[in-house]
Amino acid sequence: MYVCIFLFFLTLLLWILFYYYYQASFDRHLRTFIEFNTDITVITDRIYIIAMNQAGLQFFEKTDLKALLSKTRYLSKLIKEEVSDDNRYITTKTWVTKVERDHPIKVTISRPTINQTFMMHVSKINSRRYMVTFRNISKTLAEKNVMTQIAEKDELTQIYNRKKFNSMLSLAIREATVYATPFTIILFDIDHFKSVNDTYGHNVGDKVLIQISALVRNLLRGDDLLARWGGEEFIILSPSTQENEAYELANRLRKEIELFPFTHVKKMTCSFGVAEFLTNDTAAELIQRADKALYKAKVSGRNKVSIAQD
Repeated sequence: MYVCIFLFFLTLLLWILFYYYYQASFDRHLRTFIEFNTDITVITDRIYIIAMNQAGLQFFEKTDLKALLSKTRYLSKLIKEEVSDDNRYITTKTWVTKVERDHPIKVTISRPTINQTFMMHVSKINSRRYMVTFRNISKTLAEKNVMTQIAEKDELTQIYNRKKFNSMLSLAIREATVYATPFTIILFDIDHFKSVNDTYGHNVGDKVLIQISALVRNLLRGDDLLARWGGEEFIILSPSTQENEAYELANRLRKEIELFPFTHVKKMTCSFGVAEFLTNDTAAELIQRADKALYKAKVSGRNKVSIAQD
C-alpha cells in the first residue's frame, strides 16, 4: 500500500516537474520568437507580464524585464484604452481573454517624454499564454490630421472653409434640436472690397483678407468658429449665444476692424448680418436670414450690424 502511495506521489511529482520544464522551455521559445517582431510585443499569462521584446523594453526605457517588473507586473498599468463607444475592454485583471483576435483596440502609452498611440492586437497562444502586440500608429494619425486640416482650411486665410462650416452647422442644429440650446451665426463681408483689388491689385486684396481673418479669429471666444464663406464673405458660428449677445459681438468686431491699420489701404470696414437659430430652421433657412440681414446692413450705409427678422 505504501509503495502504491509512494509511486503515486512520485508520478505526480514527475508530471509537475515535466509540466514546469515544458512551460519554461515553451516560454523560452516564445521569448526568442517575439524578438523577431519589430512592434512592441508582450507575453502574458492573462494577468501578469511574462516576457517583453527588446522593442518594448527600449520604448519603456528599461534595460531588462526585471527593471520593468519592478514598476508593475500588470500590462494594463502601462497602457490607456481609448474608448470611442460604450465598449470598454480593459476593466479586469483578465481583460486579455475578452479581446477577440480580429478586434484591435486603440490605446495610448504615456511616458514623461513621449505620448504615442498604438493599435493593440491580442492573440491566444494556449489556455495560459497570450501574445499582445502594439503597432505604433502615431505617425499615421499625425499625417491624417494634417491632411484633414488641409481639407478643412481655406488655403489663403488658413481659417476654416465653407465645407467645414457646413458640417459644424449641421452638428449645431442637431444639438440645438435635441438639447434646446441657442446658437447664432454672423455673416459679414468687406465693404468696397472690389475697389481694393481694382486700385491696389489682388496681392493687396489677399493681404486684407488674411489680416481681417487673423484679427477676427483673435477676437473670438475659444468655441466660436470662423470660416471663409466665399470671396470677401466670412461667417461665424457662435454656440450658446443668443441674438443680442451675437449683436454685441458683431458690433465689437465691426469697431475693431474699422480701427485696424491695414497694410497699404490703411482703413477697411465690414458689414454684418446676425441670425439666431429658430426651432425647425434648416441650415439654408438660417443662412438665408443672415444673408438678408447682411444685405440690410449694406443698403443702409455699410459698416453696420443688422439682425435678421423672424
